[in-house]
Amino acid sequence: MAGRIPSVLVDFNAFLSNESYAGTANKLTIPKVVTKTIDFDGAGIGGTMKRDVGKLEAMESEITVSDYPEKVFDLIGSRESRDEQFVVKGALDVGGQIKQVVVRQAGFWREVEFNGWDAGGVEATTKFVIDVEFFELEVDSKEVLHIDKRNNVFRVNGKDRNKEIRQALGQ
Repeated sequence: MAGRIPSVLVDFNAFLSNESYAGTANKLTIPKVVTKTIDFDGAGIGGTMKRDVGKLEAMESEITVSDYPEKVFDLIGSRESRDEQFVVKGALDVGGQIKQVVVRQAGFWREVEFNGWDAGGVEATTKFVIDVEFFELEVDSKEVLHIDKRNNVFRVNGKDRNKEIRQALGQ
């Protein structure tokens, strides 16, 4: 039996308010998703264990753009930036078939970082950091992850991890 060839992200395009950043958005760091835990070390057990508390650690995403886009700069430090959904659509080669991968995220646009300048010409890149409060990942039109921190929703492959917590809280 031959080994499986890994999936490859062939290309992607980024959108903000339906405006395409094709050719300028050139790098995206998807947020790391970490469940919040506490240490538990009870009597009669062999050591400390991690206990899930139904929350997620802070998440951040970075997008690098080869430009100084006014529309994106307007989001930095703006409380209204939380309402802007940033969408990235990719072409994923899975075993020779192209499937769509979509990332949707929203949050507080907290940081901007410029690249170094050099005489003789360098690409004018700008890196933006988003504190992610809403995140969704779809592959081939199937929801893989859906995180909505404001509404306490955390779904993985359609399984709602916080449904019982919301019910207990009357939400």
